[in-house]
Amino acid sequence: MSGLEKILVVEDEPNIAEVVRLYLEHAGYEPLLLAEGKQVEATVQLYEPALVLLDVMLPDVDGFELCRAMRAMPGDASHTPIILLTAKGEPIDKLRGFNLGVDDYIVKPFDPNELIARIKAVLRRTRSKAGVAEAAPEGESEARRSAGRRRVLQFGVLTIDPVQFKVSVGGTRVDLTLKEIELLYCLAENPGRVYSRDDLLRQVWHFDFSGGTRTVDAHVKNLRKKLGTDPAWSIQTMWGIGYSFEVNEDA
Repeated sequence: MSGLEKILVVEDEPNIAEVVRLYLEHAGYEPLLLAEGKQVEATVQLYEPALVLLDVMLPDVDGFELCRAMRAMPGDASHTPIILLTAKGEPIDKLRGFNLGVDDYIVKPFDPNELIARIKAVLRRTRSKAGVAEAAPEGESEARRSAGRRRVLQFGVLTIDPVQFKVSVGGTRVDLTLKEIELLYCLAENPGRVYSRDDLLRQVWHFDFSGGTRTVDAHVKNLRKKLGTDPAWSIQTMWGIGYSFEVNEDA
């Protein structure tokens, strides 16, 4: 084993796969290449890549369905960061990917340098989850210090740990996706504050598109289903506006 972070590249176009491989190696990663989707789940479980770069238009499996299957995998494998790489640039396609839990979306043709920058950005956002320390690039130290100041939140039996990306209820860990955890923390960090759906899209998904409100609604619905009800807190719908995290001081 090389000891380098592994990036799984699922791309059936040989020329694109080769360019991505070269840039990944130059950036200090170990690329794992697949031209079909049928071996992705087994490869993720065997090699535990730091990130999966997934083409949507594969010859054997629809990339969106493959993403759905990956998010349903057992254990930590389900939280492996995914970047979709595709020729589909329509907003509805991006929203479909984000609703399935992808971390970023890059449209072909793309600049390989931008691709590497996106990969690094996604890995920085998920670094704490893996417990891996990473030196901040020059000029980024203040942003990383700010991220390091994010505190553990406690509301009744609900605990939200943004450093370890862990949410628990009554001491039992709840299996949430990365975006669900980030959305919950964003709301709960400022109880009583009302966030519009567009605000949440920008802050959690880093995605500015006013038609993407269904993405937020779907994730809030999942949070309510997975976390259940609690007299100490609730995620309230502010009709025509968005959502807020409300705390019951009397509970």
